[in-house]
Amino acid sequence: MKITMVMGKASHSMGTFVASLSSTLAAKGHDVQIIAEPTSAKLYRLKNVLPLWIVKPRRLFLMGTNLRRLRRAQDVLKNSDVIHVHGLKAALYALVLTMFIPNTPPLLVSLYELNDERRDTFWRQLLFRWMDNRASLISGSSLRLTAKIDRQSSADTDSAVSFLVSPRVEKLLQTGMLNRKERVGNWAKLAAAERLRNRGQLVLGIGPIEQEKRFDRFVRAMQRVTYPATGVVIGDGDPQLLAGLRSYGSDAQVSFLGWRKSLDTWLQAASVLVITSEWESRGFIAQEAMSLGLPIVAAPVGKLRDILLPAGVAMDSQQGENLVGGEQTAGQSNDPELGIGSLVVDTDDAEATAQAITKLLANPSIWYEKQESARHRAATWPTTDQVASEWLGFYRRSLAGQNQRTTKSSQIPQTGEQK
Repeated sequence: MKITMVMGKASHSMGTFVASLSSTLAAKGHDVQIIAEPTSAKLYRLKNVLPLWIVKPRRLFLMGTNLRRLRRAQDVLKNSDVIHVHGLKAALYALVLTMFIPNTPPLLVSLYELNDERRDTFWRQLLFRWMDNRASLISGSSLRLTAKIDRQSSADTDSAVSFLVSPRVEKLLQTGMLNRKERVGNWAKLAAAERLRNRGQLVLGIGPIEQEKRFDRFVRAMQRVTYPATGVVIGDGDPQLLAGLRSYGSDAQVSFLGWRKSLDTWLQAASVLVITSEWESRGFIAQEAMSLGLPIVAAPVGKLRDILLPAGVAMDSQQGENLVGGEQTAGQSNDPELGIGSLVVDTDDAEATAQAITKLLANPSIWYEKQESARHRAATWPTTDQVASEWLGFYRRSLAGQNQRTTKSSQIPQTGEQK
């Protein structure tokens, strides 16, 4: 099968997923081509990338380059069996280029974006409507987002597709789990290497510095933690926001270090991972932490519900998107300890978040119970091969449906034809 992936500027979850899915499909013998934004293609080491993504036309001569790229991209998409796009920008790119192609290949869309009502503009609604009419299948990280598009064929009910697993999980599960003493020792070495003051066990935050990640909540919580601890955030992003967080975090003695390549080193030195996001589209960092047996404090938002909560349980919290699109749950609870490998709280409540962090730091029995359940949950997730096989099933069904529609269309009598 000839599969073309289209990806714009990518987050950690989008980039690692596209890289994993593409390489796994290629290993199964399929012809996989990728049209991707250049910096993301380089960052995630994507293979077989076509240099057809639009470059910013800062100079007039680049306009001709972009036109040539778009024509070549249109030819690539037209000659594909299936087109799989990732993210809204990639969806717009593919929709425009295939608009006037007769018998266009099936288009499958994976969404990663936060469903932010503040961004619900007329043009965004129009894009969703267009996507709804054109796409064979839409899968997303938000039930409310795909319900808004109102697709019967949404893949959100298919766990292996809607619940994507970090391709790093399988490897991390092969490593041994570190106990608290070993983690404290690793943190002491890291603190010395980074020239950071070691005030106690490492409480870690990881993610891009952007508004949706709400690292200001992390700082507020660390101000209230009553057990010896050191707060560190790994990630880069908006320079202005990062500068403000560094200034704000200095009072709480939270260090914002920027990006570090070896995340495993930090995950194996931390005692707690704290996720304060308004939304988590895929939760790859949470998955990787749980694979290493690192307990988490987080709110059950986005895919963190599937990662951290028992089946059939929703947290009764205004922050989380808990009961949406008619989703049925067996019960609701506000007990933080219900979290698998985690304590689940409303992270907008700084006091509750601080108490959860303190509980894990100060109570070895709770910490080890959460470590064990985190690792056990990670071992139950689909493998990258299983996820790729699920997507192949969707590709084939979409292609079969497209062929049926084409056949029926060709059998419709034209004006003046004999019936």
